[in-house]
Amino acid sequence: MDVIIPYTSDMPCGSQKMWWAFLASSMVTFFGGLFIILLWRTLNYLWMVCCHCKGKKKDVQRVSNPVVLSDGVVKVVGQREAEAAVTEVGWMTSVKDWAGVMISAQTLTGRVLVVLVFALSIGALVIYFIDSSKPIESCQQFHKDYTLQIDMAFNVFFLLYFGLRFIAANDKLWFWLEVNSVVDFFTVPPVFVSVYLNRSWLGLRFLRALRLIQFSEILQFLNILKTSNSIKLVNLCSIFISTWLTAAGFIHLVVNLENSGDPWETSRNSQPLSYWECVYLLMVTMSTVGYGDVCAKTTLGRLFMVFFILGGLVLNHCILDNQSWILLQSHPNVPSFCSS
Repeated sequence: MDVIIPYTSDMPCGSQKMWWAFLASSMVTFFGGLFIILLWRTLNYLWMVCCHCKGKKKDVQRVSNPVVLSDGVVKVVGQREAEAAVTEVGWMTSVKDWAGVMISAQTLTGRVLVVLVFALSIGALVIYFIDSSKPIESCQQFHKDYTLQIDMAFNVFFLLYFGLRFIAANDKLWFWLEVNSVVDFFTVPPVFVSVYLNRSWLGLRFLRALRLIQFSEILQFLNILKTSNSIKLVNLCSIFISTWLTAAGFIHLVVNLENSGDPWETSRNSQPLSYWECVYLLMVTMSTVGYGDVCAKTTLGRLFMVFFILGGLVLNHCILDNQSWILLQSHPNVPSFCSS
């Protein structure tokens, strides 16, 4: 009896879906790193408890030497422990301080890096906009696809910057769960998978839009924004736009709500929606206009829209309240005009 092999190298690229490989690369990176950090913390805690218990028994017999640690605490240890502690604290502190200086907004190098990361994130988002006109998953040759090559160069820089931030972070666990770190987890690894598999998947690349939240911070570095009211206004607008673009990408690409149909439906109930049609749909939804020319037809799409409407109402309420406060602070005569 012949053995049937479901996959061969001669199989056309478009006849199989490999989206799970892209998603798995991000999930393994995130949860694998999280597991290593938690394991390291657990082992470090057990080691400190064990050494503390043993240290109480040997305090009288130990020949001690004072060692001043990086935080100014004086610890009394033995001769060999003193030399090892000074060496370890010395190189670890120097590397951490160097990384902290590199990304610090108080230095020129740190500001340049922050502005450069923001600019490259916008560039990666523009590449995502260009690729959104293509199928969600398509076959691409790395040496022929110039957008993939540029995106690869951007993500290599993001990876290096992520390493600097990780080294400089005081709390590794909190750093691992930050929004910017999560954005890197779900955007950087899939690019390397794209090069290996010679195919492209839009995936979660729209998360780069969350970098727009830092727009007011970038303008402060460039000395464009100087007043608190202007900073708050730009910050509110950037939060609104980043939420808008991210939610549109979520509908169009991640869950494939309107492009694939409900998975439990035998008859396809999907509709072809481009990314910009999803942007239009969410704008009409958030503004509570609801023209009805574009709407969600799948159950998953409608379920997402329900939660998005609730979140959009809360976001709009917060934005309007803050804008009203900024307007009242900028124009003191507005209250008397409104009351009259």
